[in-house]
Amino acid sequence: MFKLPFLVLVSLAGLSTVASAACPTSVPGDTAEAIRANAERVQCLQQEVEQDSRRRQYELELRANRDAINNLQLQRRFDNLPRYEPPQVFGQQHFVFR
Repeated sequence: MFKLPFLVLVSLAGLSTVASAACPTSVPGDTAEAIRANAERVQCLQQEVEQDSRRRQYELELRANRDAINNLQLQRRFDNLPRYEPPQVFGQQHFVFR
C-alpha cells in the first residue's frame, strides 16, 4: 500500500534532478549574449519551480484522496459492527413512581 506512493515520489525526485541538470549555469558579464543566457537560465529555473509546485500539489491531492479512502473504509467497518442491544432486565413492565 505504501510502496506505490514511495515509488512515485522517487521517480518524481529523479525527474526533478534531471531538470536541474538541464538548466544552464549562470554566465558572468553584461554582454547581450550573457544577458540572454542568464534570462534563459532564469526561465528554465522558473519552469523547474513550476513543475516542482505542480508535483507537490499532486502529492497533496494524492494524500487527501488516500485519507478520504481510509476514512471511508473506517466508516464502513464501523457501520458493519454488530449493534449493541441492552438486555431487557425489566421486560415490558412499566413502573409508575408516585
